[in-house]
Amino acid sequence: MFKSLYPLYNTGHGISYICSSLCEHLGNDDLPVESWFPSSAIAVHYPFVRNAYPRWAMPLIYRLSEPGKRLAKGVERAFVRSLRSGDIAYLWPGVSTETFQRIKELGITIVAERINCHTRYAKRLLDAEYVRIGWPPSHGITEEDIEAECQQMELADLIFSPSPLVTESLMDCGVPLGKILPSSYGWDSERMRGTSRLVEKEEGLTLLFVGRLSLRKGIHLLLEAWKRTKITGRLLLAGGIDQDVAEHLAADLARPNVIQLGHTLDVGAVYRSADVFVFPSLEEGSPLVSYEAMGCGLPVIVSPMGIGPARDGSDGFVINPHDIDAWSAALKRFAEDRELRIQMGNSARKHAEEFTWQKVATRRREALLTALQCSGL
Repeated sequence: MFKSLYPLYNTGHGISYICSSLCEHLGNDDLPVESWFPSSAIAVHYPFVRNAYPRWAMPLIYRLSEPGKRLAKGVERAFVRSLRSGDIAYLWPGVSTETFQRIKELGITIVAERINCHTRYAKRLLDAEYVRIGWPPSHGITEEDIEAECQQMELADLIFSPSPLVTESLMDCGVPLGKILPSSYGWDSERMRGTSRLVEKEEGLTLLFVGRLSLRKGIHLLLEAWKRTKITGRLLLAGGIDQDVAEHLAADLARPNVIQLGHTLDVGAVYRSADVFVFPSLEEGSPLVSYEAMGCGLPVIVSPMGIGPARDGSDGFVINPHDIDAWSAALKRFAEDRELRIQMGNSARKHAEEFTWQKVATRRREALLTALQCSGL
């Protein structure tokens, strides 16, 4: 049996949504699947989900000290107890190194999921950017985090990498190419269903950024490009905001053509509010927002890290996030050429159909079974 372990509460959104979406379609008669969580939101109903704690116990647990650590330890213990000879342990970020080691000692094959670049690689990128702009680092990546990830990647038998740059980061940090299973993430058209808009259309170009307003996501670079471009339109920012961004970029965020939407669960309505999706991220795995924007028919301007499934020149433009002049030129081009927006948006929508969760999971299952057979695991 293929048993997934995600050690945080299953909200049905974010990383737990990725985990559930993949596991929903990974399983078949040859590869039955279970997906373990500490507990799940009431709206999450999947027959393959196993919760270590019932929902009614959650208020009691959150009254205790360090409830997150208690939940993680509890589900990890339950998960290890559930393992049987021949099982495959599919471990997501947040699982402790101790649990990796215990599973390894049981002789169980470990498949790890990397949702972002290796932490050593990411810290190097982000430290350089904080130095460049003169902000004190707030990414939170510690040497202990890096050491733990190095140990876990060594203990893993196989590692799913959702993008070429994640693969590059793993190899840069000493992970053998033979361990890495190149893959992607995906999207679900049902999540995008509907006709409503979060913001009504107005004159000019409406750009959309979806994600945490953080240095890591390149929000400072996007705001600079938008300020320089000086075209008629609006920049919509959907997501929470880091404190350092709120403080250092207050003036740019307060401009009348910059609209902060905050966090919203109706993602389809957000995408339907825009003409172009923009995402200049400096460090990513394979961002869902790029898949979803393309699935909704938006042309994109993205960085190499934020690329998702986008093809430069077909679905939009892939541009170095620090090349502000190139970003400004791309924005102006889309503002002046509605037909180009339509053409690239249609191309993006069609290409995104190859990245539904079912198709992505099928490709993953085939790659996994092939790798297991070839390696004799």
